[in-house]
Amino acid sequence: MTSNIAECINGKLVAARELPVFDFLEEVRRMFGRWNYTNRKNGTYTFSTLSRRYQEMLSMNEYKSLRMRVEASTEYVYTVNDGPRRFIIDLKRKTCSCRMFQMDEIPCSHAWAVLKSKNLTADAYCSELFKPNTVVNTYDVPIDPLPDESEWNVPTHILDEVVLPLRYKRPPGRPKKKRDKPLMELMM
Repeated sequence: MTSNIAECINGKLVAARELPVFDFLEEVRRMFGRWNYTNRKNGTYTFSTLSRRYQEMLSMNEYKSLRMRVEASTEYVYTVNDGPRRFIIDLKRKTCSCRMFQMDEIPCSHAWAVLKSKNLTADAYCSELFKPNTVVNTYDVPIDPLPDESEWNVPTHILDEVVLPLRYKRPPGRPKKKRDKPLMELMM
């Protein structure tokens, strides 16, 4: 199983894989340092209430909400008619029957229709995770460079250890999956 971030990191480190271990780790540190700096800078220069990607999602939801009709049930619960379909929105619990409000943690198009009918802004209904201050704080941890190899203080008992290469080489290809078979499979 892979994820997009793992594929992205692997793609960026293709050339670095051929380097010795220390140089490889230094290249990884430099790459993450650049990414942290760039993301922190982008978060610092964001002047909207949400990060760019989530602001775009919010704008798309606002556009979709233009033709919806809102009916109040209580102060917090509303019914939104979107063509032939009906959706129930609870502003107090930040939920919508389409479930997008709960999953994305930003107002879905139905919640936007309710917010516009009440002249409310979406800021209070968006997760703190998507706000620029949170992004800046996420990337605020510095990745410090290592000192030059000549400045390292390595204990002598570690310097005296000899590391030998493996005695055998792993065969090429994907390793076979081995699993313990249940008793029922063995009896058949």
